[in-house]
Amino acid sequence: MKFTYSSGQRPLEGFTLKRGIGRGGFGEVYFAVSDGGKEVALKLVRGDTQIELRGVAQCLNLKHPNLVNLYDLRTDNQGDRWVVMEYIAGEPLSVILGRHPNGLPRELAREWFLGLARAVAYLHDHGIVHRDLKPANIFLENGMVKVGDYGLSKAIGSSQRTAQTHSVGTVHYMAPEISTGNYGKQIDTYAAGIMLYEMLTGRVPFDGESSGEILMKHLTTPPDLSKIPTEYLPILSKALAKNPSQRYASMSEMARAVEALEAGGAASAPRAPSRVPAAAPTPPPRGAAVPVRPPRPPEPVLVALSAVSRRAQVMELCGSMLLAVLFTALGSILWTAIRQPKADDLLVEMGRVFFPTVAACWAILIPSKFWTERRGDSWLRRFVLLGIGGLVGVGSWWMDGGTFTAGGTGISPVLHSSPPGAAEMSYFSFYALAFFAMRWWRMTARRRAHRFCFAPILGASFWGLVLMLLLIRPLTVVPNPGLLVLVLAMTAAIVQLVSPWEQPPAPTAKRLRLRYA
Repeated sequence: MKFTYSSGQRPLEGFTLKRGIGRGGFGEVYFAVSDGGKEVALKLVRGDTQIELRGVAQCLNLKHPNLVNLYDLRTDNQGDRWVVMEYIAGEPLSVILGRHPNGLPRELAREWFLGLARAVAYLHDHGIVHRDLKPANIFLENGMVKVGDYGLSKAIGSSQRTAQTHSVGTVHYMAPEISTGNYGKQIDTYAAGIMLYEMLTGRVPFDGESSGEILMKHLTTPPDLSKIPTEYLPILSKALAKNPSQRYASMSEMARAVEALEAGGAASAPRAPSRVPAAAPTPPPRGAAVPVRPPRPPEPVLVALSAVSRRAQVMELCGSMLLAVLFTALGSILWTAIRQPKADDLLVEMGRVFFPTVAACWAILIPSKFWTERRGDSWLRRFVLLGIGGLVGVGSWWMDGGTFTAGGTGISPVLHSSPPGAAEMSYFSFYALAFFAMRWWRMTARRRAHRFCFAPILGASFWGLVLMLLLIRPLTVVPNPGLLVLVLAMTAAIVQLVSPWEQPPAPTAKRLRLRYA
């Protein structure tokens, strides 16, 4: 990640930059130290500065233990605007969720949510709508939840609606009414409900291949609550209502509903009401023994759980790799039985299928196991697979008899008329482009739609045929180009068979229509 400034520079008088922290749609954030020694975060505002600075100015004097403190708004010698704010060294909720793909323990999710709710309720009480609530903006430091990033916040009254043309929020947490440009504080309630859902299940209720698809699901598709703990069903049903008037009237009301869950399930440790003052007790008669009041149990301290054991992931991966070898062996035996080659060529024919297929399966299983991002497509993944596929192609070329010699490279004796280097480049390009063309990691995803599907096999076969006609046939440098297509098809089938799979929740039978009162 490239930043405008590097460590040691002083673009803003009184502060020395130490390192870049992150970049977003509205600027860059740096960890810095003031001349007096105070650690702060400096945000260099970029893009539409009016929106960012308006939000910062509204929140500059707000103080709450669950909000990231904003200290000042400054201008450097270049005319750039900087926001001086509290530096949070703790992890964001997005990192915590990435380590717990099946969701957080209920008590931990509850404490995260209550810290979030207290901060958002404070903003609402001061006439501010956050508008960009998401796990990446929720932090944990020293047992305290902190809500940050006020870049999209906006002053709005409790009953006001505002027309907005600027896109706000993040699509996975965006309330349906934002699409109409008329919204109020209920969009934060909706986003908080989405995050509570994600904390309890490890996934967002609405996902898709594009922003448009996700937005359409927010508008028309009811959330699937089959994986939600029973006690949270009425809370999330209300918080995620399509009609904002049917949601909780305030974040405080939603927080009280979540707090009531503990009050109803922890009879052994009752908690005093926090909002209704108790009547003053009658003083005991003089000389009477004063009963000793038991100490109040300490408030639970929110802590981040340790990361999911890598050992379990590695063991699961090793099992998938061994199964891939077994299935490839069975497929190779079946192929040779159909081909019925000569006895002298039996092992060679089997090896030309077995070894490239095992290599291709492992090349997909290993990186896909540790790709934890759940949403959308990633060009980075495609380019990683492009390079890995090229290496598989070089190995396949070598298995087919390719050699490195002093006079160049060669493959089988009957193909010496091929241009120098044509053979290895054909293999390299074939596998590299085949790995690049398809989203192989989706075939290994734990929450893929089906345990096994023929569509990826057909897709792999299609791309194999196309690449064979474009790269292999014109150069005639491969003894049996049909085997390359077979390898891709077998790989698409085997990686599905050996990858763990969790059955997705059953679709809701009745679809709700979006209506506004």
